[in-house]
This record gives sequence, structure tokens and C-alpha cells, in this order.
Amino acid sequence: MDFSNEIIGLADKRYGGCVIMEAESSRIAYVDGLVKERYGSDLVGSFGEDIFGWYEERPKLTLESGIVAWESIDSALKKYYRIESSLFVKEEKTYQIHKLNDITEYMELNRDITKYISFFKKLSKFQAAVLEKLSNSYYELLPMLADYYVTNKVLFMIQHEGNIDITTYSKIGKQFSNDRIDLNPGTGKVFTNPQQQDLSMSEFDEGISNIFRMTGSNDNSVFRCLCQGDVSGQKYALYLGIWPNTDLKSMQESVVTNVIKLYLENGIMRENLIYESEHDGMTGLYNKGKYLSMVSEVYPNLDSIAYFNFDVNNLKKLNDTMGHEAGDKLLIKAADSMRKVTNNQVHAYRMGGDEYLMVACNVTEAEANKLMERWEAELARLNTIDDGINCVVAVGMVYEQKPYDLSAISKKSDELMYEDKKRKKKPGEEIR
Repeated sequence: MDFSNEIIGLADKRYGGCVIMEAESSRIAYVDGLVKERYGSDLVGSFGEDIFGWYEERPKLTLESGIVAWESIDSALKKYYRIESSLFVKEEKTYQIHKLNDITEYMELNRDITKYISFFKKLSKFQAAVLEKLSNSYYELLPMLADYYVTNKVLFMIQHEGNIDITTYSKIGKQFSNDRIDLNPGTGKVFTNPQQQDLSMSEFDEGISNIFRMTGSNDNSVFRCLCQGDVSGQKYALYLGIWPNTDLKSMQESVVTNVIKLYLENGIMRENLIYESEHDGMTGLYNKGKYLSMVSEVYPNLDSIAYFNFDVNNLKKLNDTMGHEAGDKLLIKAADSMRKVTNNQVHAYRMGGDEYLMVACNVTEAEANKLMERWEAELARLNTIDDGINCVVAVGMVYEQKPYDLSAISKKSDELMYEDKKRKKKPGEEIR
């Protein structure tokens, strides 16, 4: 039994059709069933360029060239063809024949494969970079996330007892900012907001929104919680600012999110082990013990170093006139101004009482001066808050490149701080 017609018919319906035209005029002489189905039944006698979107792209054909294979897209039908064309002579007349092979599905599959290969390459590179830094601070993750998701703003929020510590990375200027806010039912919603949903500024507690504004966001800004979790009762959340070109599709990839959560939770567990021993309980800054360990292990071996020696003015006066609670608020405001500019290169310490220290590692002199300007601006911004506490801080800054003497730097910065304290004291105020 001969099944050739059925086989040919199935192939034509599945992969394309056949068109024969007069070579000189391009008038259509024959079309098969599939071409009629796609382009119309009454085609014979029409001109090829009037009917077929692919015809204008045909290669030059000669009787000697044989079969020429080429590809074209018919935009009107959204079809991608691989076309085999040639010339032949019949009854002393030359014709062109075009066999259409519909490879649309193959090309779509190929695009999908290319897309996923690209995604997995991007993911693999990101995973490798994250795992390489797994033992480092989460500070180093935030710029990586800004690049990966194409966003200007990345915010990491973590609960520390009755506070929420917020670390913000702004891609513009590559700046970190650190803030601390009271944990309450309103601010605590940052740990329970829906994930993968856009949230406007108005959907956050006012205290959180104010921090967003202080780090450069405006009332039209939109954020999305990428992930959140709980490590031994300590809540955390990671938010991204949403831009028009932010890679929202990658934000939905659970594989990437799980890698990020692994990094964050590993860092949180590691830091929890040492947090209380290294931090001042009231301000959340590093304590003197942490400073002494850094002096022993890190600070003598840098290429350059900048010391910022701080002393808060009028603490005793405030304690005597408004009480120790007001004095504590003064110390916390001073600490908050320093926290705003710290990162993995800039460390802030409460050395005791009203004395603070900030150390910048491997920065240029211009960067050290810029850091001073940023700190001054942050303190001025905090002083705009109407809480009755005006924070005045004396500072002395010394910058040195290796080789340097830490003792000499510390002494010089203390002397400069004392000079600044005298300048900032009002007539008749005690200098101490």
C-alpha cells in the first residue's frame, strides 16, 4: 500500500508549503494547501511581492546556483521560515520555486534556551561571588544586589532587641548609611510586609519613611521586600528600591533568593555570637574592647588611615538641667550621626561617656575630608528633629599614610578635637 501522499500531506501541513512563480514577473503559478490556508485560497495569478512578507528578502537565483537555503520572518503572520529556493525550466519557461519550512516553534524554543542559559550564567556568577564572601559582613552583599537587580537602593533591616538597625546602600555615590529606630507595632511591619509586592512610601510607618527620605528617597519612591526571615528570634528583611529598569523577573527567582537568605542568615548567626561583646549597649556602636582588638590586629597594617576623635559638648549641663534621660538621648543622637556614615571601611566606637572615635581604613585624604562633610551634614539633619536636644560634637581629624604611628595619630586627633571644642563653646561655658 502506497502512503506517500499522506506522508507528504502531513509534512506540508506541519512544516510549511510550496510556492511556484514565474521567474520574470513573479506571478504566482501554483500554491499548495498550507500556503492557501495561511495566505488565502485565491492566490494564483497574483504577484508574489503583494502576498508574501518574505519575498522581498529572497536571494538572487540562477539556474546554475541550484537550491539556495535562507531564512526570513513574515511579520504579519509572526512566522519564522527557513526557505529553500531554486529556478527550473518547464515548457521553455523559467519558474522560481520556494519551499517554506516553518521553524517558528524551534526558534521560540531556541530563544527560551538562550534566555535560560543566560539566566543560569548570571545566577552562577552571582552565587560564586556570594559564596566567596560568605564569611564577610553583609555590607559587601548590598552593592552586589544593587548590580544584580539593577536598582539604586538596597536596605537591610534587622532587629536588635528593642530597635531596628537599617543599613542602606545607595548605588549613586556608592554610599552606605546606617540608622537605628525604635521597634514598635508600626515600624515592625517591615518584617511582615508582603514579599514580591510593590509598596509605596505611604504604606510604611512614618519613622521608616523618614529614614527612606533621609537616604535620598522621595514620596514617589516604591520598594519591594525581596526576602524576610527569623534567625533565633531575630527578625530581618531585605528591601529593594524599584526603578523602571529594575530586573523584576530575577526578583522572582527563588533559587537566587535562597542564596541571599543563606548569606544573610549565616552572617546574622555569626555576628550574634560576637555582637554583645563588641558593641556598646546604649548606642549600638562598637565598644572600646573592639577598638583595642582592631588596634592590635588591623589598624597598624593599613595603607592609610584617618582618625576622627569626637567629644559631645554639654552632656553634664543637660544631665543637670533636663535629667539623665535627656543626656542619654544626646549621646544616642551623636552616635546616630556617626552610624549614618559607617560601613565595612569606616568603624565607629563609643570609647566611654561622651567620647567617640571613628576610624576610616584605606581611604584617600579627599575621601576622609568627604567623610567629615557627610558626618557634619548628618548631624545637622538629625538636629532638625524637634526633640529639644541640640547635639554639638567637637571633632579632630588626622589622616596619615603608611608608615604611621597610631599613638601619635590618636594624640594629635585629641588635640585637634580639644581646639574644636573651644571654638564651639559659647562664652562662659565650661570646657570639659
